[in-house]
Amino acid sequence: MHSVLASAGKRGKVTEISMHPLPAFVLGFATAAAVAWIFRRRGLRRIRGLEQEKEELLTEESRVFTFLHEIGGGLGSERAGRRLHEDIVHGLARVVGADGAALYLVDPRTGTMLVPAAVTKDCLPLVEVPEARRGQAVGALSSWLQLTAVPASGGLLGSCHVSQVPVNGGPLHGSGPWAMPVAEVQDGMTMMMAPVTSGGRRMGVVAVVQRAGKAAFSAHAFEVFRSAAEQSAFALASAMVQQEAMEKRRIEEELRSASEVQRILLPRSAPQLGDYEIEAANTPARVMSGDYYDYIRLDDDHMGLVIADVSGKGFPASLVMATCRALLRGVSAGELSPSAALGAVNRRLWGDVREDTFISMAYCVLDRNSPRIVMARAGHDAPLLYSSRTGEVTALKPPGLALGVDSGKVFDRVTRDFTFEMESGDCLLLYTDGVNEAVNGEGDEFGMDRLIETFRVSAGKGVKAVVEAFQRDVRAFAGAQPQSDDITIIAVRKR
Repeated sequence: MHSVLASAGKRGKVTEISMHPLPAFVLGFATAAAVAWIFRRRGLRRIRGLEQEKEELLTEESRVFTFLHEIGGGLGSERAGRRLHEDIVHGLARVVGADGAALYLVDPRTGTMLVPAAVTKDCLPLVEVPEARRGQAVGALSSWLQLTAVPASGGLLGSCHVSQVPVNGGPLHGSGPWAMPVAEVQDGMTMMMAPVTSGGRRMGVVAVVQRAGKAAFSAHAFEVFRSAAEQSAFALASAMVQQEAMEKRRIEEELRSASEVQRILLPRSAPQLGDYEIEAANTPARVMSGDYYDYIRLDDDHMGLVIADVSGKGFPASLVMATCRALLRGVSAGELSPSAALGAVNRRLWGDVREDTFISMAYCVLDRNSPRIVMARAGHDAPLLYSSRTGEVTALKPPGLALGVDSGKVFDRVTRDFTFEMESGDCLLLYTDGVNEAVNGEGDEFGMDRLIETFRVSAGKGVKAVVEAFQRDVRAFAGAQPQSDDITIIAVRKR
């Protein structure tokens, strides 16, 4: 490139001066370098921005993984419930950078209230604060907040629980789209809420809050929160299932222990009394039984033999059974009148059992030196007597009122001693209604006809044969149908 300059020489001529091409090249190079430098600076800033974004994503990912690890770590432990609740609220607040978080769960007792399961320290209230407390600082509200349940169908939390829709809401004010009576600390706060639901099981609501003056939660933060809330719901549901299973195992273990205690209360072996052979069996419908039988030594020559059936089944009936056993043993010492003994038991039971609870009982007194047996029947199924001489079965039906029905006046008037004799080879059967009321798959009952026939066929073979025959025949009749009532049998045979 050439530049032309005009100047006056000695002779008045214009002189042309030529510029060297190197300075022009330098100028072009400098311009290109400047442009490249500008683009490089922009690229570096973009790279640094991408690196910062990558670092933020990695940090967020780390927080999420830490959160998932924490809520999974407490499952299966005895402290799973409380620990998991704390891990959820602290983890959620950390993951989305919130000022606080709270977890409210449905009260299992009512099903209509949400109770605070865990609330982070200084978390802004998500519930309506009483007017008298609206000027208090967050710290002063903390204890009140930890103890305050809210309706599961109203307010911020209740609305989320009912709608089952996650919310990214706020700011909260006394008017506008997010209007409610607000405390000073609540004014202008923002929040995200999500239902805690898994497998159709509505367990409650989880929420995070941000103080006024801070940026509201972004759409990205809301997506992260929703995902974390879903994982929290899954963890809570798993923990509840585990807790329920642990509680079920604990109850089953306690019932097994109680059942063992109850079995100890039943006679370990049949007593020996003169010419009488005795055999008995008790088969509970559940772990615990409301039936019982007992042998009571009255004196050297007399033995009390009792069978009873408490209304109902399971643990409540077994407690009444244990009470009856203790009372009868207490009043029977030296008492040879069965009706007198049962009257004393009835007077002690009256008022101590529920109105819908009663006890049927048959009580016999055997004498080693006599074939005579004295019996009282307190509303119990009629005992059966097999005659070896005739092969006939007779139902023994002396009158009597069930225990626990009357204070004593009617019971003592109705319930009387009944005396009968047993000849050699005769057999007496006492049973509870679980035998004749056993049901098969078609809904038919074992019934009295089958009961009498089983007894008639087996009575001449001995007391063990009688008990085994009933266990076999009732089981065969019921088939796969579960046992619906306790079954107790006592067989007494005169040699």
